[in-house]
Order: sequence, then C-alpha cells, then structure tokens
Amino acid sequence: MRPNPPERTTPGTTAPASEKFSPPMATHVVGRASLHALLTAKIDAPVTLVAATAGWGKTLLAASWIEAGAADRAAAWLSLDRTDDEPQVFWRAVAAALIPVVGRPAEELRRIVAGGAPTEDLPGLVVAALRRAPRPVVLVLDDLHEIHSPRIHAGLLRLVERPPPGFSLLVTTRRDPPWPLHRLRLAGLVSDVRAADLAFGPDEAAELFAQLTIAVDAAGIERLVDRTEGWPAGLRLVALHLSGQDDVAAAVAAFSGDDHSVAGYLITEVLDRQTPELVAFLEKISVVDLVCADLADSLTDRRDGAAMLAELAASHLFVEALGKPGRWYRLHRLIADVVRVRPSRRSARRDLHRRAAEWFRRNGMPLEAIGSAVAGELWPLAADLAGAHTLAMVMGGRSRELERVLAEIPRTVLGIHAELAASLAGVRISRGSDVEVAALLDGSAAAADALSRRRAARVRVLRDLSAGGLTRAAGDWASTVAVFQRVPVEAGALAALDMAGAEMVPVFVNSNLGAAAYWAGDLVAAERHFAAVTNVELDDRVPTKLNAMAYHALLRCARGELDAAEAAARAVITSAASAGLVKAPQVAGAYLTMARVALDRGVAQDADEWLDWVTEVEAMAPEPHVQLAAAGLLALRREAAGERAAALAALRTKGVVDGRLAPGLREWCTLIEATLLARSGGIGAARRLLERLPATRTETGRIAVARLHLLIGEVPVAAGIRSASATAGHVRARVEGAVLDILLALATGEERRALDRIEDALAAAAPWSLRGPFLAEAPHLRAVLEERIERGSVAPAFALDLLERMSDPCAVRGAAQRALIDPLTERERTVLRYLAGTLTNAEIADELYVSVATIKTHERSLYKKLGVSGRRDAVGRARHLQLL
Repeated sequence: MRPNPPERTTPGTTAPASEKFSPPMATHVVGRASLHALLTAKIDAPVTLVAATAGWGKTLLAASWIEAGAADRAAAWLSLDRTDDEPQVFWRAVAAALIPVVGRPAEELRRIVAGGAPTEDLPGLVVAALRRAPRPVVLVLDDLHEIHSPRIHAGLLRLVERPPPGFSLLVTTRRDPPWPLHRLRLAGLVSDVRAADLAFGPDEAAELFAQLTIAVDAAGIERLVDRTEGWPAGLRLVALHLSGQDDVAAAVAAFSGDDHSVAGYLITEVLDRQTPELVAFLEKISVVDLVCADLADSLTDRRDGAAMLAELAASHLFVEALGKPGRWYRLHRLIADVVRVRPSRRSARRDLHRRAAEWFRRNGMPLEAIGSAVAGELWPLAADLAGAHTLAMVMGGRSRELERVLAEIPRTVLGIHAELAASLAGVRISRGSDVEVAALLDGSAAAADALSRRRAARVRVLRDLSAGGLTRAAGDWASTVAVFQRVPVEAGALAALDMAGAEMVPVFVNSNLGAAAYWAGDLVAAERHFAAVTNVELDDRVPTKLNAMAYHALLRCARGELDAAEAAARAVITSAASAGLVKAPQVAGAYLTMARVALDRGVAQDADEWLDWVTEVEAMAPEPHVQLAAAGLLALRREAAGERAAALAALRTKGVVDGRLAPGLREWCTLIEATLLARSGGIGAARRLLERLPATRTETGRIAVARLHLLIGEVPVAAGIRSASATAGHVRARVEGAVLDILLALATGEERRALDRIEDALAAAAPWSLRGPFLAEAPHLRAVLEERIERGSVAPAFALDLLERMSDPCAVRGAAQRALIDPLTERERTVLRYLAGTLTNAEIADELYVSVATIKTHERSLYKKLGVSGRRDAVGRARHLQLL
C-alpha cells in the first residue's frame, strides 16, 4: 500500500508516517560509550534484550548506538504501539522498516507491505528477504511490551531460534517477552541489557547535572545516585527539582525516597515544585497524544507553544520530539500518566477536549477530531463530526482506525446519537463485518428524528449505504438494488449534505448497482453503471472503484472478450496490491475473472491459483454470490479434468437453489449442474432442473438451455429454441451459438452447415483465444474441425491449436490425473515438497516459520485431497500424479 518510506505507515498509527521507522532525535544526551561497547559486544546474538521499566533510557540508548554506527550493520527501526498488535499489521510494519536496508530483496518486502501474502507466510517471507541482504542487518523493535499477540511472539521466537545469517534483533521493552528466556540464554541466542547496566554512575550523573547547569558536588552526586539507584529519568527529575532551589546542597542532603517509590515520589515532587504556569501547560496538552505548537496554543490560550515544547523536549523528561523539531511532540508517558489523573474540573477537561477536536477539524484531521470528542464525552460534537466525515474516511481506507475510536462509545450513547450508530455500522460493513450492524442501523433510524433536516439526510445516506452493503453481503441483490436506488446521486442534493466525500456517493451507488445488474444477467445495464464509475477521475486504489473495475472485467469475460478482461483484472489486482487490499471483497471479481479466463482459454490448471485467492478473500469477508460463482468455476475446472462427480459435488455443496440469489447467477449455476447431470447420464434429474428453471434471462442462457434439450435427445425442441432466440450477440454468444448450430446440424445430418458454422465460430473465437466452448464439445467437434482444416480456414493456427488440444490423449490423461484431487493451495504444495524430504514436522515448521499445528493442518488437508492416510503414501501418490 505504501511502497516509499514516507508512506510506510501501518494501520492505526497517529504519529507522522516516517516516525514509526526512524530513531527518535535527541539533544544534550549524556555520552555512554561503555553501553555502546556493551551493545556491540552483545549484538552478535540473534536478539539483544534491553529490558527495564520506564525512564531507564532504553530507546535513547538504541537510537544513539545506531547514530554511532551500529557496529557497521545496516540498521532498521520500528517503533511499536498497541495498533501493531495484530500479526498482519506487525509483519507488514517489520517489512516496511527493513525495505531501505536490505537492497534488492526489498521487492519481496514491498509485496508484504502491499498485503500480497497470507498472514501465516509473513515471517517466512521476511526471513527469505533477510537471507539475501547484502550486509548484516540489525532491526530495532522499540517498545515490544506493546505486543501481546501470541501469534506474533511465536513468529519472533522462531526468528530468534533460526535467525538468518548476519541478522540480529535489538529489542527494547518494559517487560520480558513471553519466550523461554532461560533456555534461549543457555543456547546463546539471547543476550541481556538490564536496568543495572543502564543505571547512571557518578560520572554520568555529574555530566548530566553539568549539562543542566546544576551545581552539585561529588558527595551530593554520590548520594543522589544511591537514592535513585542510577535511574536516569529519576536523576533528571532530581535535577529539575534542584533547579528551583536556593540552597542546592541542603536540598540534596534532605532528599529521600524512603516513603514512596522513587518514580511516584519524584514525579509528584517535581510537578508540585514546578511553576503553576508549567504544570497548567502540561495538564492542558495532556488531553492529546500528539501535540504541535499551534495545537498547544489553542489548548492553552498562549502564543509560545513552539518555545515551550522545544524547551521541554530538551529536558528529555516532560515531552519528546518526534522527527523534525518543532513539528510534533509527545508527552512523556511517565508524566502523562500522572498529569492526566491529577484532580481537575470535569468541565475544564471537556473544554480542552472540545478545543482539541475543533483544532483537528480545522486542520483536516477528522479522525483525531472524533477521537478527542469521544475522549471528552462530547457526544453531540462527535456525532456531527462522524456524520460529516465517515464517508470520506471509509473511502480513504481509514475504517479500521475509525472503528477503534467508535467502539469505545457506550451502547446507550449510540442509541441516542444516530450519526454515531450509522458511522459505526458503516465502518464495520466496509471492513466485511456484519457484527451488530443491523441493530446499529435500527437504532440510528429510531434516533434520526431528533436531528436537523441536513443531519438527518446525512444519516439516511450513511444508513442506506451500510444497509445496501449488508444486503449485498447476504447475497440479497433485490434488496440491495431497492436500497441503492433511493440514495440521492444528484450533485445539488449531495452538496446540501455538507458531507466530506459526498462526491463518492454516485460512484458507490453505480458500483453496486452494476454488480447487481451483472449477477442478474443484465449485461447492458451493468455496462452502463460500470462505465459511470470507471470514467470518473478517481484513484484506482479506492475500494469502490476497484469493485467496479473488477466487475467490469468479469462482465467482459462473460461477453467472451478475454484479452480485455484479463488486462482489466490484472490492473485491478496490481492496484489492490499497491493499496494493501488484495484480500478485500472488492477485488474478488478480478480473481473470478482470471479463473474464468484460464478455463475459457483451455488452460484449466491456471485457474487453481485464482480460485485459491477467491477462497482467501471469502475467508475474511464471505459473500454468497462470490462463493457460488467460484463453485461454478470449480465445477467447470473439474469437468475439464474429467472428474464429473467432483464437479457436481462442488456445486451441490454451495446450494444452487436459493430464492435470494440474483437470477442470472442462479441461471448460470443451474445450467452448469443440469449439463453435468445430462452428460453423466442423469437425464431425468437434468430435465427436472430445466423444468424448475425460470425463463432464461441471458442469450448464453438460452443457448445452454437449447444445448441441454439436445443432450437429452429433444432435437426439435432445441432447434426451436435456437431459431427463436438467435441474435448477433457478443463474442461468447456468437461462439457458443455457432457451436450449438454445429451440433444441431450434425444431429440432423447437415454436414455442410456444420462446416460453415464451425468456420463462423473459429472466426469469432480466434481473436480472443476463446477455446472453452470448443473443448467442452471435443468428442462431437473433432471430426468436423479436421475437415474444416483440410478445406482451409480463416483461422488456421487457432483451428490447429484446438485440434491438438482435442487430440493429445497423453496430455489430456495427465491433466485428468493431476485434477483427480482438489486443487492444492500454494502452501500445501510447499508442505508437500518438504514431506518428500527427511525433515520432521517440527523442522518443517521451523523452516516455514509456522507452528507444528499449522503443518499438521496442511498435512491432513493434503492426505484428504490425495486420498491417502500417511506421509509415504502422500509422496508416492503425488509423484504418480506428477505433482512432485
């Protein structure tokens, strides 16, 4: 999604994008050459753990060591926070951090950042890139204590136990990670830097006090180091405490930490002894996580925010600078924890949150504005902001972040404020989740009566867009059409909403109405809606446009325009990869297109990869129509491989007959099933399906019905249907119609007509390499095709290619053998190759950086697909089927 460093953000980060991947800047730092030497000595271990509680200088040590050269290693930095506590987010962030330092393997890492790899594969892919790095690499994981996910820690542990050559981790953390550290230390895999190592000695403390111009004699410094146990933050707090004393020596002599913890005592003492002006400044800026000078001025009613923040940052205690000085600062966590719980009037805190929200709104930061309003329990303001900005944030790919904020709102509040309920419903639907969406929409409708006309209109738009998404996810396209047809798309009506992103509403509506028309079999209407979207000047990575482009590709494939369909589908997949959306439901149409193109071109095995991608998408955001379309394509794939029983099973497991399904999709799948039955000898079952089928809606559907009557021996009926419905049509209809005419001609002894019509079919199909309709009827067409070639053809190369594919029994038999099983996923193929070797399951898991349980899951799936019960039989069967 973000190939260049400035764009290497991970979802959920609030800091400027580059700060996540850059060591913090520091000034007036006490030189710690001995600690640098200690890190250099320990860094050869796979992981160096710098572990201590807050305020021990862990991050500054790592940053200064990198600035000093990082022992001649290429250094990458990743600052972690709670938003990284998901495996896919975490490993994408790791990959983004490593991109600038690994050289040529960065292309592999960019694929990870773009979301183009399954989550379980990410650790292994990162390792594969690191193994090809041209020089040793050290990756700093700052604040690992923010990561709790067992899956992330499992991946890191495997990385520690089986590190790539020349790679090491430098981890800073407030607590030990959940790893078997004792065993790792005995194995020499972990080295430690602890609080005792980080503690300031008297010389370092003296340098600190000298930098801060605090005159303390040697005896006083010894006393302070003893009392603080060398805690760097504590010593800096003491220095600030002493800076306001007339008699420094007396203050040092009186200093004692016996009554409280050093941290709590010093923070309280220092804050209490600061000027009321400074404490007030800290309290006011503490309502936000990040602050810049102008925001500080808005919160404090001052005009010296830039100077105050710069001065405080220099102390390395109260605030720390992020990136470019003077831009963004963050209150030190130790100080923030104390300042935020200091007694204050609730009305004053709410006012500060209101000021922050208004500042963020004025400066084009709606997510932060909503967050501040929610934190201050300013529900009317939060609702107004959500109603005005949710659509733009969803379209901009910020649904996940907005959901985090809105999920904090109490349910009673959501029931009162319609915009908040509609907003939360919208972000969940956009992420493929229907959790509580129906209830949120109902609550939003009930609460909308209390709103002004403009805000009520905004709520209706948000509700209808979400409701349409909900019915689409359920496969209820009739209801989807009804919902989207009532959404306003006129420019004047949308402008009156005063809603950011309102210009996207027609795009969203046309995209979904186009998909509905496609599944209904109305290709003309679908083309009209998709054209209205694809002609809009809009980034191709916007999910709504991706959806329209993907379905437009599928529509072209349905018309038989295979080259155009493939090019369009590949463009969608490329754009989705650059946006990190390869598993988004909006891309499913592109994968279906690629699978159908492969089948239509007679390279059925190429469909397997794309059907695997559909499965990946459906695992995250299932949609019945996509699942059924994939089942239909899988049935055709198995039929092409000669496995008709499995083809029928693929359709029956999805339940073709469903009253909510769009009629065009139901027609297509029913005709596939009936055709398979007829070819299997199930004439009665095929006839019963035909009798239950409503009137066909598409030209290719009418051709398929006629072919079915021909298959079951009703030649006059087939001929009557064909003569009544023959039209010029699109490419696929012309080819399939001509093939049907050939079959009818052969059935009635009209060989000359058969020869003429096969020439028409070849002429129409050759420009698009549309082989499927011919190969499906290979036993009937082979002889007439041979005669056509002997007499001459307008498409001789295409005709010869078809004949070779029809007449190569070895190739056909080999393909049939390889397709006797369910198609293997890419991961299953990888595991199968390892099973053919001598590694144990545990060793295979280590090699692939997954758990043993995952390997066993893949094994069970392989055994089932190969029809065996053990590893040796699986390898033998795979070799017999030429899978190895």
